[in-house]
Amino acid sequence: MASQETSSPLLEVRHLSIAFGGLRAVTDFNISLAEGDLAGLIGPNGAGKTTVFNMLTGIYEPTEGEILFGGENLVGKPTHAYTTRGIARTFQNIRLFKNLSALDNIKIACHPRIGYGLLPAFLRPKGVVETERQVEEECLFLLEKLDLLPFADTLAKNLPYGIQRRLEIARALATSPKLLFLDEPAAGMNPQEVDVLADSIAWIRKEFQVTILLIEHHMQLVMEICNRISVLNFGVTIAEGKPEAIRNDPKVIEAYLGKGGAAA
Repeated sequence: MASQETSSPLLEVRHLSIAFGGLRAVTDFNISLAEGDLAGLIGPNGAGKTTVFNMLTGIYEPTEGEILFGGENLVGKPTHAYTTRGIARTFQNIRLFKNLSALDNIKIACHPRIGYGLLPAFLRPKGVVETERQVEEECLFLLEKLDLLPFADTLAKNLPYGIQRRLEIARALATSPKLLFLDEPAAGMNPQEVDVLADSIAWIRKEFQVTILLIEHHMQLVMEICNRISVLNFGVTIAEGKPEAIRNDPKVIEAYLGKGGAAA
């Protein structure tokens, strides 16, 4: 794994803030991720976690601050620019194309890499046919890697919930990201599915050589797989460090349990 001391960070977020009207939702958020990091962003409901993700993927433009990805400041660029530079995400609420097959959901994610327009798609010259063949092979390979190949022709709406979550991650990986944001990937899963997911995320980081930042309420998952954790409360970072330190941090305990709470 790359070290922040010996190389430039892949992602460096500096003094990121956003306000909606008179409400300051996130204040002075900072984070630095090296290549290969698997980091967590946690906090109580309404702490501003998804708002941070929306800024880091171009959905919201911050009021202040910088988002440096590979040294380039992405603030103010359109959402698709984040994708083409190697940033992908999943969502807290699954956003699959429900009436398309699992395979077609993956193919759609490959569209920015195809490189031809509407007319060649209709005329279908030899180059277009070959490109589509290669894309399908890549998508089937990705489905196989994530144990989704048996569901390739199944409509997304007919897949079990845990499989839909995995398919959404597969679709994000189809964009060949360097940095992957996972927004509550364990939401709605049973304990057995969470265990499988934990192994899958750790495997994905290694297999696809991708840096991961995840939002998650499932503390066992975060503590088990993340090497670093940042904690938000009311839009402000109250702690950052290794899982052991975060677990016993008085500010974190108070944010989750209130004054007088004890660590689990």
